[in-house]
Amino acid sequence: MKLAEAFEERPERWGLRGDRYFWDYLEEKAKNMEKFSESTDLEKWIKQEYFDIVKKELDYESIEYVEQFENSGIDGTWWLDKGIPLLKSRLLK
Repeated sequence: MKLAEAFEERPERWGLRGDRYFWDYLEEKAKNMEKFSESTDLEKWIKQEYFDIVKKELDYESIEYVEQFENSGIDGTWWLDKGIPLLKSRLLK
């Protein structure tokens, strides 16, 4: 199973507009990756990708505007409370 399968069904709600772009970015990268055996590895990967893009840690205070995502904001709270838990639950299925 490829990791990208966890991203196929998009969430109904997002934090900020840039969260969609970050989701798509992660999904594209995940197309060539195998599914993680541990959900904690998925979380580490997402946090590392976030750091690689914005050069800051993903945390509850994070609201970062990213030029490559049409200067849209990525909401750290949404990712920590909704996005990452959603993806982790899909990996467990």
